[in-house]
Amino acid sequence: MSEKKYAVLLNADTDEIGQMANGLQYAIDLDDTGFHVEVYFDGAATAWPDELKENPENPVKEYYDEVYTRDLVAGVCGYCVGAFDAADGVEEDNLNRIGGTEEHGPDVGQLASEGYELITVG
Repeated sequence: MSEKKYAVLLNADTDEIGQMANGLQYAIDLDDTGFHVEVYFDGAATAWPDELKENPENPVKEYYDEVYTRDLVAGVCGYCVGAFDAADGVEEDNLNRIGGTEEHGPDVGQLASEGYELITVG
């Protein structure tokens, strides 16, 4: 496995199907190539777990399920989960909330200092 690490930061809203599908596919491709990959849902993207529960025919679902099954989802922004009223899907999928009701997560400075290349989609 390569020592290079990637953090895929997803910010795409639930109407930005192509952007979200692409971001998740990037994570899958990097994982397939042997890189260490962590996926983070931030901003409006925290609403995707709810969206996919309500609309399982959404084309993003197959990519989300693959990333979830591979255990690549490192977390969701705890602050944004509240701001976008997205707690149900996050809790149902048992996703790790990063930050809290008063602060955003993840800490991209910390990720960068740990050697992660940041990929932002959204």
